[in-house]
Amino acid sequence: MDSIDSSTGSGRDQRSVFTSLYAAVFSTMLGIGIVVPLLPRYAEMLGASGFGIGMIFSSFAISRACAMPFFGRFSDVKGRRKFIITGLFLYLVFSLLYVPAGSVLELSGIRFFQGIASAMVFPIAMAYIGDIAPKGMEGMYLGSFTSSLFLGMGFGPLLGGVLTDYAGMDTAFIVMAGLTGVALVTCVFFLPEHSGSSGKPKPFLHLVLHPGLRIPFLYQLMNAFANGTFMVFLPVIAAHIGNLSTGETGLVISISILSTALLQKICGTLADRFDKHFLIAMGCIIVAVALALVPGFEGLFPYVLFALLMGVGGGISIPAMYALVTITGREVGQGSAMGTINMVMSIGMILSPLICGMIMDEIGISSVFYFSAVIVILSIPVYLSRVDFRICR
Repeated sequence: MDSIDSSTGSGRDQRSVFTSLYAAVFSTMLGIGIVVPLLPRYAEMLGASGFGIGMIFSSFAISRACAMPFFGRFSDVKGRRKFIITGLFLYLVFSLLYVPAGSVLELSGIRFFQGIASAMVFPIAMAYIGDIAPKGMEGMYLGSFTSSLFLGMGFGPLLGGVLTDYAGMDTAFIVMAGLTGVALVTCVFFLPEHSGSSGKPKPFLHLVLHPGLRIPFLYQLMNAFANGTFMVFLPVIAAHIGNLSTGETGLVISISILSTALLQKICGTLADRFDKHFLIAMGCIIVAVALALVPGFEGLFPYVLFALLMGVGGGISIPAMYALVTITGREVGQGSAMGTINMVMSIGMILSPLICGMIMDEIGISSVFYFSAVIVILSIPVYLSRVDFRICR
């Protein structure tokens, strides 16, 4: 397989890379989304307790968080393609193993190793896009690409539910494997090799302390906390206070994710023209308002408004954040930067359900959303302190 040089690659080479990686990330995220509505039911069929269900979900996030910095750093030296293809192959294999799984422990193990496989795909694909993004167009490239993540997450639960209702749960798992197979074949035949940056990987502490990654670190942790609250506790508050059905709740979640996806490219272009810290702050203000308002909502249409606010807030801020990571990645290695940043996101997604679950038990479900809104608000002055308002005018 030929290699591609990010500085000299032709437009055709870049389109081939972009299309291959877009298919890979969309397919894997669609597969992840497919199992979200199925796993609690599957776990209960296997006799899982509430803790067992939590363990099944957490095992994926924990292994992914631990593995992403490792694979990201070494892809800077060893090359991107081999990690992505290996990750897709392993993801396919573990997708098929859902079918014969016969215990909570087996299902947790499958999720754990599938999380490792996922860590070899998404952050390294993001790093590859960062490699080919021209200077001054980081927002547009990364924003266009991250739509694959949100489209997969948005359509996955809907597809999983339909497949399970009409063809059975095993069919949904097999389709997840099949989608990964399509992405694998696409990358094998159309994705050229790229070695990333040269030299030894940067020490982990160097990445954590790097000035160019401090704002992305804070944003990823805060955003993951807010979205963890949204994904895990929205069904609870929607049922007990909002009077929404399960189907209506699923629709609200999908609207939020898909609205974020649709805004990625246009807001990525805005991130190339305006101050990125300003856009991050504006997105966070919208998310904080949405979280603070939702306990007072009742009925479908107010919840749709909430979903749109959450989606717009993420749509504005996420491309700007990834553009900052890409700029710093040219110095420290795109794989190192993307792997570490996405590790922080996974940590936030692990912490959010645990902390907010304790808050719900002690104070009530509404307090969960007020607390998350405060977490987001506290981060906003940090972003604004980095804004160059001369650029924002």
